[in-house]
Amino acid sequence: MKNLGYKIPEDAVIEILSRLPVKTLLRFKCACKAWCTIIGSHSFIQKHLNMALEDSNKACSFIVHRSNKYEKFFTLFVNDDGLTLQTNLSFDTKHLGSICVMGPCHGLFCIYYERHDKLLLWNPATRETKDIPKSSIPLPSNANTAQYVGFGFDSNTRDYKVVKILIKFHRDRHSDYDVEVYTLSTNSWRKIEATISDFDLWAYMFPTYWNGTYYWWGKTEEDYEDIIICFDMCIEQFDRILLPTEVLPMVHGRNRYANHCFTEYNGSLGVIFCFMGDTRSLCELWTMNGYGAKVSWTKQYYIGLFENRLMRPLMILKSKIILFTNENHDIIPYDHVTQTMRAPLPDDAIIKLKSYEWIENLWITSGGSYTESLVRIGDGK
Repeated sequence: MKNLGYKIPEDAVIEILSRLPVKTLLRFKCACKAWCTIIGSHSFIQKHLNMALEDSNKACSFIVHRSNKYEKFFTLFVNDDGLTLQTNLSFDTKHLGSICVMGPCHGLFCIYYERHDKLLLWNPATRETKDIPKSSIPLPSNANTAQYVGFGFDSNTRDYKVVKILIKFHRDRHSDYDVEVYTLSTNSWRKIEATISDFDLWAYMFPTYWNGTYYWWGKTEEDYEDIIICFDMCIEQFDRILLPTEVLPMVHGRNRYANHCFTEYNGSLGVIFCFMGDTRSLCELWTMNGYGAKVSWTKQYYIGLFENRLMRPLMILKSKIILFTNENHDIIPYDHVTQTMRAPLPDDAIIKLKSYEWIENLWITSGGSYTESLVRIGDGK
């Protein structure tokens, strides 16, 4: 290439590079030493992440498929039209049993191998993984226990954290709780004092992370009311959120069984409440404002009454198309504007998965919004 006789200022180079996708930047690190230094710097990684988070067009919707038998999960990226799926990304879980996938948070996932009490972090864009050390609280060998894990970002310390709850059940129905927090920068666990003795967590309802807080579904111990449990990654404290008063009659009525899901809606954390009756499912979308006991609810709209009682919501796309799944593990788009249920997505990846005899072991576990990043798992910066 002909030398034009001038040098592009470094600030201009940084501005140009910060707008490029991760895959391109990883290639450009090999172009020259100067670019490698820029792209690998903490300041550039943060700038690239901030620009990606501010640009909604860089976020893509994803659905996680999990195979318990073959120890893999598949991440399928969904186009905004809700009609097609992009290339899927699979992750080998090393034959360590069933898994729980948490995230994403700044492009990172946290994967928990329940059977072996093993945790790891994963950045799909850079293909980097990191094993998290064992916690200091051992699992009792002769006790009835349950474990719950959450993953997120502490904006005060600019660190990534994993919170782990160990519950030990006793014969008199009394429960003991131990809570630990792992921080990525120190690569270590520490036990914290946190009050969580007045509610129970649900294992089968899918949790989520949103803006510094991790959310689980749960029930109060005193009257077994449905609630949302949240953990603030900054102050490291739990709180509980009561459901909208308009929703509670449906919880205690004939629509007793629920398949709720968290979802993003217009920049807020929303919940699709889905109540299953004897033959039909009733769905509504609500959004939350505030945190903990101070949360206020706003009903956005009534989604519909579906004849199939086994419909479970996954997420709302940016196009406002709502994705559901059914007992056949199909992914079904629902157009709220026209109030029509579209045909299941005819994706090659899903068809390929269903061609195996182990489809009964495949779970469509969750959906969410993913933004790729250069965040390094080695130091969390």
